[in-house]
Amino acid sequence: MKKNYLFTLLLTILISTASFGQDLLITGIIDGPLPGGAPKGLELYAINTIPDLSIYGLESTTNGAAAAGVEFTFPADPISAGTFIYISNTNSSASFQQYLGIMPQYENSVLSINGDDTVILYKNGIIEDSVGKIGEDGSNTAWDHLDGWAYRKDESIPNATFDPSEWTYSGANALDGCDKSDDTGTNAECSSVFPIGTYSPTATTTPNLSVSNSLSGLDYFEANGPSEEKEMTISGDNLTTDITVTAPTNFEVSLTSGASFASSVTLTPNSGSVASTTVYIRLVSGLSSNTYSGDVTVSSTGASDATITVSGEVKPADPQFTITEFLDPFTYIISQGGPSDEQDFTVEGLFLTNDLVVTAPTNFEVSLTSGSSFNSAVSITPSSGTISETSVYVRLKEGLSAGDYSGDITISSTNVTNQTISITGTTFGAPTSSMLITGVYDGSLSGGTPKGIELYVLEDISDLSLFGVSSANNGGGSTAGNVEFTLPESAATAGTFIYISTEETNFNTFFGKLPDYTTNAVGINGDDAIELYENGQIIDVFGDVDQDGTGLDWEYLDGWAYRKSNADPEGTTFTITNWTYSGINGLEGGTTNATATTPFPIATYTNSTASTNYNAIGGFALYPNPVTKNKLTITSSSSKVKNISIFNVLGKNVLQAAVVGNKAEVNTSVLPSGIYIIKVQEGLHIATSKLVIK
Repeated sequence: MKKNYLFTLLLTILISTASFGQDLLITGIIDGPLPGGAPKGLELYAINTIPDLSIYGLESTTNGAAAAGVEFTFPADPISAGTFIYISNTNSSASFQQYLGIMPQYENSVLSINGDDTVILYKNGIIEDSVGKIGEDGSNTAWDHLDGWAYRKDESIPNATFDPSEWTYSGANALDGCDKSDDTGTNAECSSVFPIGTYSPTATTTPNLSVSNSLSGLDYFEANGPSEEKEMTISGDNLTTDITVTAPTNFEVSLTSGASFASSVTLTPNSGSVASTTVYIRLVSGLSSNTYSGDVTVSSTGASDATITVSGEVKPADPQFTITEFLDPFTYIISQGGPSDEQDFTVEGLFLTNDLVVTAPTNFEVSLTSGSSFNSAVSITPSSGTISETSVYVRLKEGLSAGDYSGDITISSTNVTNQTISITGTTFGAPTSSMLITGVYDGSLSGGTPKGIELYVLEDISDLSLFGVSSANNGGGSTAGNVEFTLPESAATAGTFIYISTEETNFNTFFGKLPDYTTNAVGINGDDAIELYENGQIIDVFGDVDQDGTGLDWEYLDGWAYRKSNADPEGTTFTITNWTYSGINGLEGGTTNATATTPFPIATYTNSTASTNYNAIGGFALYPNPVTKNKLTITSSSSKVKNISIFNVLGKNVLQAAVVGNKAEVNTSVLPSGIYIIKVQEGLHIATSKLVIK
């Protein structure tokens, strides 16, 4: 018979073409269990000797991004055939070596990725191989290896178009719990071992099995089984018989969620392989109160058995309830009327034999309905012993005098230990606006000191502890009641200046006197704002709390700003023209205020109308607050004309009105829902308050 030499030649060319240039490929990737998700690493394999590795490079793409080009180029190193190459994420070589027992040859931030991202191998700028599909977010896909790993099957070759069937996977979260809380874990200790350095360019015929990590929390209450099911993943290659998955005593498995549970299940190979398959497991019903554990055994002829440790608990069906709460202090301003705004917490119960009773402490009240039906206690009746998650509303009662209040909410039911929630509240009197901010300074000495503020007392104050300050740094917004520094309980007379600084030494050096108080709350730079509080309400402010002052007219970096005399406190409004400014670097040029380029005008503010303008309006009150039906009622002890100005949070006057009488109504229908400041002037008396419109 004549030999077909042309066919032989073509076949030789095809084989040579198929193998030409396929010298390097990605064989494994890991998203590890140590702190920070370390080690994050990549394994590659040199099929043939590579004289110059610099023709190769890597790129990572996250969240389904398209390929954009090489981010990391290998150095010009020679690599021998059969060599594994390891790359770790930046600064994680130590974790890589500790967990996997091998020091990576290279380190680069290209591997700052998670297990749902893609890594691409380039050769001479052309895509050669990848792990993960380019342009696809891997979350919940077959190749998702978040907190786990993926490893290339033997014999498979580089593939510019990723084929998930050419890889094996631990499954997402397979490495969770493998010493993730510390840095002492190793690959060998984890039940889902990353098969480092096991790739072979030739096919293996040895049967092998892969399983996911251990499972816990298969729990239920006595006489309420079985437990909720959890998932395992199982796969195998080179198999000659079925995989048998056998549950330990007291557990059962299924290939169908919610049905067909038994002591064992079988997985049938297709061409010798079982792709990653989900098997469901649960704790069987009818068990007595106890803890249970064991190993799921995964077996197939010729393969080493694999095991998955599972555990669960049957708990006594005793009466019980749980509480979830995050309650802040309750407050309201007496002049605005109570009660406080409500807050809520949740309760739920099981196996209860009687009502669940929630009892408020003195001066507080509770309800099961938002906005109404508040009382000293409420009862929740279980249905067949169960109370599903239920909200309980709580608030500080109306009609209280100014002061602090506290107590414990008590939650109780028959045959259950009582639980308590500690709560606090404060009621504030109307602000007198008897103090204002007169100066801010950002010094030129070491550390930008002295830093601080000057305050001025307009009217005699019997208790300074009603006042406090907070800083709003870098345009961070109002502290909204979060007072950072409260003045001590002492008295102050009208005309007194008060100095608050971050420290004493440089304040004394610069100004020749000691500050009255020191606190880091006034650690401000020349682009920051300050808020002054009385009774928990903002009564004065310097600077725009919602904007970084850098480059603005009120910036005072290494300088100061000072209030003009007779400019009164403005609540949350900041009027830039009510202040004078040194300009940037105004305090440079000397080591004391006197030698500075532009000295701080310390203690020069005066106010000729302080004795009358900011006495609070007698009997002043406004309600309801929040306004719910476009009608705001304002009352006072006098029937004089009341000039009303309402400002939005940007300080813009959005409504003006004049009303007459001890009790008058203002129509707010033109104002959208939001938070406002209302200013009411009655003769020489002024009152301000926060106003909420719903």
